[in-house]
Amino acid sequence: MSLVLYPPARPQSIGEVIDTAFRIFKATLLRCLPYSVLATVAGQIQNIYLIVTGRTLPAFANTDPAWWVLYLLGAFIGATFVNTILIRQGAVASGSRSVGSAALVDGLRNTPAAIVMSLLIVLMVGVCFVPVLAIPRPYRALSFFALGIPALYVGVQFLCSWPALLIGRKGIIGSLRYSASLIRGNWWRTVMIYTVALTMIIVLSVTAGMIVGVLAAFGAARDLAVTTAISAVMVVASGAVYMPFITAMTLSLYGDLQARREGIDLERRIADAPAS
Repeated sequence: MSLVLYPPARPQSIGEVIDTAFRIFKATLLRCLPYSVLATVAGQIQNIYLIVTGRTLPAFANTDPAWWVLYLLGAFIGATFVNTILIRQGAVASGSRSVGSAALVDGLRNTPAAIVMSLLIVLMVGVCFVPVLAIPRPYRALSFFALGIPALYVGVQFLCSWPALLIGRKGIIGSLRYSASLIRGNWWRTVMIYTVALTMIIVLSVTAGMIVGVLAAFGAARDLAVTTAISAVMVVASGAVYMPFITAMTLSLYGDLQARREGIDLERRIADAPAS
């Protein structure tokens, strides 16, 4: 890949950010596809265990210790592979050599920090809903919706903390602070970019669901096992494609916000410099 896509040479428009994300996605899909497939499968280890043992898929409130152990193990393995995807995309997009084994080792080494950082983000977003406990029960639903607005604002502030940790090597707290500083002043821009990305994923998911329905109707309408197998394959296939796309979008947005911040910092340095 001769053209350097990360970091961009200048701040980009929303359309250019999305276009850069697609170019990173296309340039890295084949290299990242094995990791995204494995990450998707890892997220289903606990359910595979239930299917193999002949049990029904329960709700999240499961009391089986083995299910929880496999759930946590799958989350750790999945996070490692997702880290690997972003690291490989960053290397390819910046024109560096991308060695799969080195990216995997790097992703594994950063998984504990990524998990701790994710828990901190969940905690900070969850704090926004604490006032619900002091509100009378009949009004909690409405207040929960109202408190979702500041929770959304807080959550968006840390969307760039993940690439800051893996690409910028800024540590857990440093990544959270750096992400907030990047998105400050670009909150609506960030929301619009991710809204476009999620809209694309929803459209593709609906299309995939329609394909599964057609296949089930014509080839396996009366065979539950075949229908289940087709659905499982489609889930893995769609997840394997969505994951590199989301990471590419995150990397593209991260680079654009970095370029914008560097431009602002440069303007400040020029303004603060004494006149010659």
